[in-house]
Amino acid sequence: MAKHTVETAFHSGLPIQKALKAQEPEVRLLLLSELERLIRQVGATRTFQDQTDTQNAIEDIIEVFPSLKLEEILMAFKHIRQGRYKLYSTFTTMTLIECVRKYEMEITVPQREKQHKVNKHEALTAAFDAGRLARDLLAQGKIKAPRKTLDRYIPLPTNLETYEEVENWRQVHLPQTTKESQESTTADEGTDRPTDESVHTS
Repeated sequence: MAKHTVETAFHSGLPIQKALKAQEPEVRLLLLSELERLIRQVGATRTFQDQTDTQNAIEDIIEVFPSLKLEEILMAFKHIRQGRYKLYSTFTTMTLIECVRKYEMEITVPQREKQHKVNKHEALTAAFDAGRLARDLLAQGKIKAPRKTLDRYIPLPTNLETYEEVENWRQVHLPQTTKESQESTTADEGTDRPTDESVHTS
């Protein structure tokens, strides 16, 4: 515990239920020894007269705070020993629970909220797929497919004043685009203009 801070206890600690499932006798013995140490330092030997009292207190802590990490419970014990929580009356199991609850509300809960925001941001970032979004919008008709030619992305010079100057500039800088446009215009005109045969037939 000497190397732990409140941050590392939260981020690197082992959940109490998981710790009990993995090594229950060792975890209970550790909590029991740390509580006995705490009792001696706060002078509560009259309240906790035997090991049964301390064992019952440990059981209550595990039951009341099932979501805390093992290291967080030990860190709360440490804060009590350091006098960070005022003990207004005789140190009892209820006083112990109240101090651990203060630790949870003042330290653990803000850490959980901070972690929740980080996880939410990461989830939203990972879920965003720009390519899929574009395909969906295209399928729904909300956006149009991009043109293959790039003439609309190339700005015209500002010194062009007449239509002829614009066309000359386009032929020099966008020959392929101009050719396609002319072919398209010619095809459209050929479709609309009646042929000689159709004129003679009519």
